[in-house]
Amino acid sequence: METTKINKSTYTIFSPKGGVGTSTIAVNLSISLKNLLKEDVLLIDGKHLFGHLALYCNIRTNNSITDLIARAGSLDDHLIKQVVEKHNSGIYVLPSPASIVEAQGIKAKDLFKVLQSVQSVFPHIIIDGGNNLNENAVTHMDISDHILVVLNSDLASMRDVRQFLDLSTSTLSYPKEKTLLILNFSGRKEDIKKGEIEKILKKEIFGTIPSDANLALSSINEGVPLILKKSRHPISKAINEIAQKLKNSLTDQVEEKSAKQNGKKNK
Repeated sequence: METTKINKSTYTIFSPKGGVGTSTIAVNLSISLKNLLKEDVLLIDGKHLFGHLALYCNIRTNNSITDLIARAGSLDDHLIKQVVEKHNSGIYVLPSPASIVEAQGIKAKDLFKVLQSVQSVFPHIIIDGGNNLNENAVTHMDISDHILVVLNSDLASMRDVRQFLDLSTSTLSYPKEKTLLILNFSGRKEDIKKGEIEKILKKEIFGTIPSDANLALSSINEGVPLILKKSRHPISKAINEIAQKLKNSLTDQVEEKSAKQNGKKNK
């Protein structure tokens, strides 16, 4: 049986508003994609200041992205694989700097070189972009195939996301299809309904993740990703559905490319 080819992919998980769950989504979506695609997935902590992915994954290491930044112009596969940490789920993790001084010293041009280098090693990359819209965050977005913009069902979150969507198409010149909306912590009584959110933002929601604050908090404190802790929980199922939609998009791209090539050959 012929295996369906999958395009390489890089995604940045971002929100203009803090506290909406970008890190939790990044960790769990990475594991889900790894299980689904059967290929290597690298999880990068793009929150250079106060990033917590190593904590979320219960990884103890002194390695971080600054080990690669220092060699940005001369990276090789061997060094990259030495620096990244393998999680027991099978994904690889590139933690944020342990030092604030090191984090503040990361320049966008060096970061871009590092990201290009890791893309040559890992077919699939997920970056926790956090919520700080600075030059490095834009570098993450520039190199990504899609930006998964996370929002909650409240007016403040929607206002911030609407401003970011406007900025992404005007100032950053991204095509509208580059941004995908992820509605997190949904299902609470006081929430604005999904359909109303789509009307306000004039954009369909790509994925919806239900709320369970207690489970999410225990997962973080234990250092066990939720998708491993409770694989059948509605949150885990919702993340798997998002991963499946991303996979479908990747296979569609391959099929479209193949159809175009065959069309040229037949002319």
